[in-house]
Amino acid sequence: MQDKNLKKISIGWDIGGAHIKYCVTSEHSKLIWYDIHAFDFWKDYKSLKSLIMNINSLYKKKNFEIINYFTMSAEMCDCFDNRNVGTKFIIQEIIDSKCKSYVFSRNGFVKPKSITKPLLGTIASNNWYATALYLSEKYSDIIAIDFGSTTCDFMIIKNGNIQNKRTSDLSGLQNRELLYSGCARTPVYSLIHKIKYMNQIYIVIPEQFSSMADINIILDKLNPDDIYSKTADGTVNNKINAYKRISRSFGFDYSNNKIKLIKYLANQIYNSQVQLIKSYIAHHMNKHFSNKKNIKILALGLGHKIISNISRKEKYFYLDHNKVLESKIYGGSALTNIFSSYVMCKLKK
Repeated sequence: MQDKNLKKISIGWDIGGAHIKYCVTSEHSKLIWYDIHAFDFWKDYKSLKSLIMNINSLYKKKNFEIINYFTMSAEMCDCFDNRNVGTKFIIQEIIDSKCKSYVFSRNGFVKPKSITKPLLGTIASNNWYATALYLSEKYSDIIAIDFGSTTCDFMIIKNGNIQNKRTSDLSGLQNRELLYSGCARTPVYSLIHKIKYMNQIYIVIPEQFSSMADINIILDKLNPDDIYSKTADGTVNNKINAYKRISRSFGFDYSNNKIKLIKYLANQIYNSQVQLIKSYIAHHMNKHFSNKKNIKILALGLGHKIISNISRKEKYFYLDHNKVLESKIYGGSALTNIFSSYVMCKLKK
């Protein structure tokens, strides 16, 4: 049943290279809708305008007043010559949709038609900054870790101020604020080359046969139904298929008598990624909070439970993401997966 107070709604968007996430909120209601669209931007980029229009049309039919708020990272896709070209394309698609919209920049929200070339760098791949800005209004000292399907973003808030030096993917990587390793789409060969088991060496084949989604399914770190990324072989996400894909990455066929071996291999790969993330957390703790205690860790994204487990084992103070959310979730409990689109609706305008 429609809430009769729902007259004006906001739609927050995060336009990513592999997924487009959107979130719908209302000023008068705590109900919230959200979705994640698998969207291969490098192939389907010309369909962006239609997607925006289609989502808006769902609510126009109900006579809502709609305002859209956009952030993005899809401008880096290789269908564009460079990031500026990609950013301008996305902005033009927003304009052509003829939906009332604003685009997030480090200088605040901007009307799409008002965006000039000098602003493009403050818009491109700043979805993480939107999240950091929102959290800096709520917390004084915190390390927020958005562990998504593809990347792991580290947002450092100290004395209520964003400490990140990141202004691009390049500077994010250089300052250890962006780790290009996620809990689903990342290929396993990016984390480890070989594993020894029972006096045998197992070499990881550097082909896209499997991903970290398979590792996390095998080890029960992620629920297959929660994984929104495509699989390497196009089949569904379940444990049997994950066993098969991991076996393929090591050059053998899956069979029941190899399950113990596969689990061991999966555990070694998982631990390799966990150690990498732990080293990044320790780096930022030492760099930014060496003289402070009780610094909280907040986990966001598809892999938030993995970050939660790391925090508890390392005895960090962990902040439950449910305490950060201001809305009751309609249709599930995975709002943390689309947090950057959520904050598009919640940031001060």
